[in-house]
Amino acid sequence: MKIINLKHPEKEMSLFRGCGLCLGHFDGLHIGHRALIEELKRISGGFRPPLPLGALCFSKPPAFYLSRNPAPQLTTLKEKLMLLRQAGLSFVILYDFPEIMSYSPEEFVKHILIKDCACQTVTCGFNYTFGAGGAGTPTMLADLFEKKIGRKISVVGPVLHAGRPVSSTGIRKLLEQGRVKEATLLLGRPYFITGTVQSGRHVGHTMDAPTANLLFPPEKLIPKHGVYASRVKIGRKTYNALTNIGVRPTFDDGDTVTCETFVLNYHGDLYGRPLQVDLLGYIRPEKRFSDPSLLEYQIKDDIESADAFF
Repeated sequence: MKIINLKHPEKEMSLFRGCGLCLGHFDGLHIGHRALIEELKRISGGFRPPLPLGALCFSKPPAFYLSRNPAPQLTTLKEKLMLLRQAGLSFVILYDFPEIMSYSPEEFVKHILIKDCACQTVTCGFNYTFGAGGAGTPTMLADLFEKKIGRKISVVGPVLHAGRPVSSTGIRKLLEQGRVKEATLLLGRPYFITGTVQSGRHVGHTMDAPTANLLFPPEKLIPKHGVYASRVKIGRKTYNALTNIGVRPTFDDGDTVTCETFVLNYHGDLYGRPLQVDLLGYIRPEKRFSDPSLLEYQIKDDIESADAFF
């Protein structure tokens, strides 16, 4: 999948001009976002030759520039791009919010969708906004893009779960409460943490439970602290695992939140390797033990509890 920086569209858009685009932020790429992509594939199916299909989104969400306390993200940019590629898109166009934040809705359509992308068809969500101050709405986009210049647009309504629209905001709340099984249903996949395995204090080795330690990127949402049943993929093989998210209170390790994963039935060295940890179910809160030996016994109990999620 090609990643295109909108600062240089004339150099990078040549292969994708006359394209179909999904518009949005796509944090988490949940089942509502996937509905946009599937709708784009559907409405683009009648074009001959077939249109190249992609997404147009921000390199950083507008809230990072407009809010003093922006919401944490369900996916890092790298994770989001990976998920968009897996969803079957050919390219993603990234643009920096400060460079176009003053564009009116009309300028956004004229300069971005028409001039830079030569876009033939777009999909967006029912609550999509664009242009300065978020003044543009799907109705306005339909007027500017479809009625005035005759190109195709499809506005996708809310995808509902238990009678409520699926949203990144709702998924964040579930994860902050440790409700990862419910979050999985809305994401269409487990919530995951990715990174490079860091060298820790090697305490786990002394308890026959060596861990692969990941640090959370500053923008990434940290789920409720505690112990989770999890899954990791190493090479071509998938392993069940036990993951602790928190600050290691038994060892007074300060305030840095880490993701420590004990991979069951794996005996290799993971230090310095990339790893993805999928969270499957919440087992218990993180707690302080008066003696590390008590933690060792608890880990054995946690492994038994995790079996229910595998």
